[in-house]
Formats: sequence, structure tokens, C-alpha cells
Amino acid sequence: MALTMYPVPGKAKSDMICRAFAAGAPKSARGAVFFGTEGQTEAFRKAKSNGEPWYYVDNAYFDKHRGIYFRVTKNALQVDPRNRVSDGKRFAKLGVPIKPWRYPLGPDILVVPQSDQFLKSTIGLTSDWVTDIVKMLTSWQVPFPVRVHPWDRDKLKRNAAFAEMLPTTRLVVTFSSAAAITALLEGVPAFSTSESAAAHWIGGPSTPANVLDPARPSVEERLQFANVLADGQYTLEEFRNGEAWKWLSRE
Repeated sequence: MALTMYPVPGKAKSDMICRAFAAGAPKSARGAVFFGTEGQTEAFRKAKSNGEPWYYVDNAYFDKHRGIYFRVTKNALQVDPRNRVSDGKRFAKLGVPIKPWRYPLGPDILVVPQSDQFLKSTIGLTSDWVTDIVKMLTSWQVPFPVRVHPWDRDKLKRNAAFAEMLPTTRLVVTFSSAAAITALLEGVPAFSTSESAAAHWIGGPSTPANVLDPARPSVEERLQFANVLADGQYTLEEFRNGEAWKWLSRE
């Protein structure tokens, strides 16, 4: 099986990024390449089940570098940062600060969903994730207001609004959104409920205790986490010249 691209039909960006990634592939590469799965749901599900490698490309782990870097993983939607070693050079170049934990924290729990298309088409959820999370928090009688930051196709607008909400937020809850990473680096506790990079590293809100007293890893621990994430995101030129494939070959 050769390397086969499955860009979202009619999306020039998806096609361009898939082609850039494939251009840097070694001759021996095989499997399926996706940037988004809209219109390619069946191909994505087949790729995950047929035993061949599949590669998932998406926007950067760090919102500040959206449109400049693109993350890529093999046989996973996001990197698992546990037990990985990084020299930290790629993250250092990004100029992203890791801030002390905010004290005191704001009063609200902020639920940050992703698009329905992603949750249903890529993940395969059949229920409404926001409704499920709000019901869970309500059933636990968590003594904090729960707000929902609605998904918006305008990512720059949405990210700006998210930044304005952080000062009044005590905990960010996502499925796999980069909002969790942003919050953790900004000094606001966060959880992801899926097998995302943040969830692998810090876990999800599985108990009321975790919500009432969320984990607060040290600056050094968060730096290690960020270092690994930065190693897994690349510019389009680094896709084309094979730099991303060198990293993937070490997985």
C-alpha cells in the first residue's frame, strides 16, 4: 500500500497540507494521510482498522502559532507525551512563556467544546459532549458556576474571547482542544476528557475531587510537556523537506 492522501473534499487548505506532508515522505512510506475527516469519515475509520499506518495532521498544539505550525502523529490524533524525552530546542524557539499558577483562581468552570463535525465525524461521538459534561458537573453538585465557551469557526476571534475569560476561570474542561494547553501554560488548571496530549499527561475530570482541587504541575513539569508537544509540530517547509518524517520515524 502506498501513501494515500485523504484531504477534505473541496478544502484547498486540507489538500495543500496533505500534499506538503506527503512530499517529504520516504519512498518506503505507506498508509493514509488526513487533515480533517469531513467527507472522509469512512476512509478514516477504515484506515484505523485495517492495520496499516495512518497519519493525522492538524493545527498547532499552541494557539499562538496556528497557521504557522501543524502537528502530526502516527496512529493517533495527538502525541502521548508520557515517557518522551526532548531537548527543548524547538519549544524554546517559539517564545511561549510558562506562567506561575494564578492565585486566586477565578470563580468559574469553563467548558470549551470543539466543532460538532469533529466530535461526530472524527471521534464518532453519538451524544452531545457539552450536555454530557454539564450534566456530569451538575450531578456532582460542584459549587462553581459552569460556563460554556461556544465553538466558533473564526478561531482568532474565539481565541481572543478565551483569553479574556481566563482571569475569571478556575478550571478549563475540553475534549481535546488546544485551549487546555493554553490554559495550563497560562497558569489555569485544565482537563481534557479524551486521549489528547493534555489528557495523557494530566488526566481528565473523572472525580469531583479532581474538579475541586485540580492538579497544578510545576513550571518545570509543564516545560517538559510543552517541549514534547513542540517536537511534534512543523512548518509546511519542514513537512516538505522530511523533517517531520524524521521525528515520526522515532515513534
